[in-house]
Amino acid sequence: MLPLALWLAVASGCADSAQRAAENAAIAESQLAAGDVEAARKSIREAIAERDDVADYYILLGRIELRAQRLTSAFNAYSMALDLQADNPEILQAIAELGLQTGRVREADDAADRLLLLMPGATQAMLVKGFIAIDDGRPADARKMASDILALNARDEGGIILLARLDALDGKTDVALKAVDEAIASGSTTPALNVTRLEIYRLQGDGKRMKAILPDILKTMDYNEDFVLDYANLLYKTGEIAAARSEIVKAMGRSPNDRELLARLVQLWREYDRRPLSDAQLQYISGSGTRAQQIILARFYLDAGESDKAKRLISRLFDEHVLEGQALMARILLAQGDKKNAYELASRVLAADARNEDALLVRAARSLSERNLDRAIEDANVVVSDSPENYLGYVELARAYIARGQDIRARQTFERGMDFLPQSLELADAYRAFLLRVGDRQRAVTLDQDVAIAKPSSVRAWAVYSRTCSQYGDALCAAKAEAGLARARVSFLVDDPPGTPRRRGLFARISPEKICATSGGVCTGS
Repeated sequence: MLPLALWLAVASGCADSAQRAAENAAIAESQLAAGDVEAARKSIREAIAERDDVADYYILLGRIELRAQRLTSAFNAYSMALDLQADNPEILQAIAELGLQTGRVREADDAADRLLLLMPGATQAMLVKGFIAIDDGRPADARKMASDILALNARDEGGIILLARLDALDGKTDVALKAVDEAIASGSTTPALNVTRLEIYRLQGDGKRMKAILPDILKTMDYNEDFVLDYANLLYKTGEIAAARSEIVKAMGRSPNDRELLARLVQLWREYDRRPLSDAQLQYISGSGTRAQQIILARFYLDAGESDKAKRLISRLFDEHVLEGQALMARILLAQGDKKNAYELASRVLAADARNEDALLVRAARSLSERNLDRAIEDANVVVSDSPENYLGYVELARAYIARGQDIRARQTFERGMDFLPQSLELADAYRAFLLRVGDRQRAVTLDQDVAIAKPSSVRAWAVYSRTCSQYGDALCAAKAEAGLARARVSFLVDDPPGTPRRRGLFARISPEKICATSGGVCTGS
């Protein structure tokens, strides 16, 4: 048994901890109300560090993360709250909705069931279960949920959207659009309704009305990156090149350090536009752009064969002795035929960073030219291991194996790369050249088919496949390629890389694309 003095000290310490936690939580609430999300997150985490057994603190953290659009973090916070308070409707509803959006479908379904036991008329829980039923291929169950929601409230936005999406999936796009338009006309112009209308237009192949509605969606959704890409892709696809370029430049200005977004924007350029920036824009980015912009855009121009533009973009970073800029400059110099300076610069970079991918690519190229094949293979292997998203690592490694006379290993390397980068037209170009050199025309045809299937909306990918079919395939191959090309021309989707989590819920695509290997095109369905 604790001595009285020690017991009092422990009790006092607990009381002090609880008080500090409560004070930090109150501060976090006021900071959130004032819109200072970062400060609110810091304060509530300090409260949780003092007391990790208070459900309300995790609920507040969940609200903060929701405000910051950090959906996975919000889901995790509410999950911690659920462990402490299993019958709280706010917690259960948040887990149901966030679980659906973040792919934690089993948890979402379970939370929705528990909420409906507590509150049989909880329409948000019914909505979650309806969307899960769509994903599971149970349209009848989804329709029942929509009917139950609308029976409780005929103007419920979620119920209207759920039913409209089901009608659209059934091919009744006019019925679906009428229901959404009526809801909007009644004064319920919300992002979810507008996005549903957008998806119906997309399903109808109506690029004109998509273009009309997307600017409003961008404004009301704070220029969400997915819809920014959607709009730029649509503009390119419909031939409005100048407008597409303008949208991308504005997106770069809004998120100048977001490398992931910049990489996604560059993918649009790879598809549609090899010279997207004016000389004035290049000059501005060279002098005043962020490091992320300069590096990513320089890589794009180098891959496009515009080494002079790549050099201009990277010149400031090179002059400032930024290692990343120096390494990329070594590759640029090599592309321009200045081997001596390229090799020297790569060696200096590797002395500071032995695993720098750009410098390793230069050294691998040098080793290959000097017949030091073991070193070339070793360096290229490091690039493949450390940067599997860089197609050049696979190309350089395969080249080294080819030089050694190990065509089987080269083929294995290319196949490994295509498994990891199934949408890479650049890697496919290198692999196809190898296949044709060794006389494997059949694999060259199926390679281009694989890439086209992985990029179902890409006119460029289907055109490549069509050309390969005409050269080395048969009539069936040509027919599949032409069918896929025709579909790609009227498909207004941005092709996500395979494995990208599916969007679910109110902002999901109505017709998540399915690859139809048998018909060479895009199918729709749940």
